[in-house]
This record gives sequence, structure tokens and C-alpha cells, in this order.
Amino acid sequence: MIRKLFIISLIWALLILVLCAIPGGSLPQIHFFTIPNFDKIVHAGLYFPLAFFLCAEFDLTKKTIFQLSGPLLTMLIVAFYGGLIEILQEKLFINRSADIMDFFSDLVGGLAGLTIYYLFFRPFFQKYIDRK
Repeated sequence: MIRKLFIISLIWALLILVLCAIPGGSLPQIHFFTIPNFDKIVHAGLYFPLAFFLCAEFDLTKKTIFQLSGPLLTMLIVAFYGGLIEILQEKLFINRSADIMDFFSDLVGGLAGLTIYYLFFRPFFQKYIDRK
């Protein structure tokens, strides 16, 4: 199960990269996008599962150092990846720009994923691992 969570995290990180690399002019014009700060909600929503699965991966590993430092490592990865994506949007991607508030939204999504894992899902995953 642990390897599956890592693979899911990698696939999700790739999905974030692909979605954030879509040229700005190619984004669909849907009425949802007229909601103020809708893109911030999208950013938080994208980083929520990334943090959730990374945190679960670190927590369920057999190595104590990863179990203890999992939340910190998760947030460092989320912060690094979110910052990297913003830099790529500014420097490399077409019709995209960096936004510090997008980065903060990434962090909020990461913290939410971390919190939800520890508050609600950790006991379920622990029972699953204990049965194996």
C-alpha cells in the first residue's frame, strides 16, 4: 500500500504540472471562473490530495524518522513544488504568470490535506496496515 501512495503522489504532482502548464489563453471560459478568487480555490484543491497522500506515505512507512518528520517533509515538498510551479509559470509557460497568493493557496491546500489525514484518516490507514 505504501508504494501505491507514493505512486499516487507522483501521478498527482504530474497532473498539477500539466494543469498549470496549460497556456492562459487555452483555459476554458466557464461561468465558475467568474467567482472571485476561484483560481485560489483550485490551487488549494490541487495541493490538498498531494499533501494527503505524501503525509500518509511518510506516516505508514516502517522508518521512524519518516513517521516523525512526515508532516514537516510533506509541507516542505508542497512548498517547494508550489514555488517551483509558480516560477515555471512566470518564466517558461505561455501566457501564465507567477502569483504569490497562488503559492499561499498551495500551502493552505497542503495544510488542509495534512490536517484531514491526521484528524480523520490516520486511524483507518493504521488499522489497514496492522491487519497486513
